[in-house]
Amino acid sequence: MSLHEIIPGTLFAATGWLRADAQPVSWIAAGLPGHLPISAYALRDGTEWMVIDTGLPVHWPAIEAALAQTVQGTTRRRMMNTRREQDCMANIGALVRRFAIAQVPYVGVLNPVEMTDVLENDEAEARIAALSQARAIRIEVGQVVEIGRLRIEPLRVQLRLLATNWFFEHTTRTLFTSDSFGFLTRATPHEPLVRARDEAPIVAGDIARMLSAKFDWLLGIAPAPILADLDDIFAARRVDRICPGYGCVIVGADAVAETVARMKDAIALLAAQPKRAIDLPAFIKETA
Repeated sequence: MSLHEIIPGTLFAATGWLRADAQPVSWIAAGLPGHLPISAYALRDGTEWMVIDTGLPVHWPAIEAALAQTVQGTTRRRMMNTRREQDCMANIGALVRRFAIAQVPYVGVLNPVEMTDVLENDEAEARIAALSQARAIRIEVGQVVEIGRLRIEPLRVQLRLLATNWFFEHTTRTLFTSDSFGFLTRATPHEPLVRARDEAPIVAGDIARMLSAKFDWLLGIAPAPILADLDDIFAARRVDRICPGYGCVIVGADAVAETVARMKDAIALLAAQPKRAIDLPAFIKETA
């Protein structure tokens, strides 16, 4: 299954699957069972169409076939990326060529400590230009991008790596969370992408295990700012579904509230653990 219609006629996921328990991938937690879905999302309203993230190159044939079923009748076609990392951008050139995408809005600033505003702008435009011929258009955090009647707001959050934004779509009340909240797998790729209401409760320990593979900076931190930021995000918006870049989609206000509560528990679990020692490469040790 590569195409999942999450909201009929409006929100779709084009999904590829990785065998989670057999992948030598640093950001997949060791021992994670089953298959991990990795999705590119498509939003459409009338003749407008927006893709969020690109999926992986290994899944491109499935993603192309799935998105082709969502694009008919659209004339204004754009895409946005939650992160400027390859798992969110690697198919951008193929998408632009196949679906005649003309614009790629991107969000700045990343972090004033990481780079200056000018360098950030140049880096983003250069990366998009290197991957495709689409026009890069800078937008700011909080600036709304309209897709017909749909309205996407970029959010800068604290539960992230540096080059990351979440997107909130106000009309459907959908939150796109990039590599956060991506912890639900399936036994086989033939199961639904959307978590059913009657499935087993979400366990904080499972979230913590998934987070520890990529968000190991959470180990040993003072968690109060991260937890407060999550509270603020969800207090300010009614979120009816969470669509992560990888992992299953979580639908329903009650399910979202349960997930956020367990996410906060998972962050607290990681914060209570000691930081990991960094094993520096030999050549760095010799010059230190």
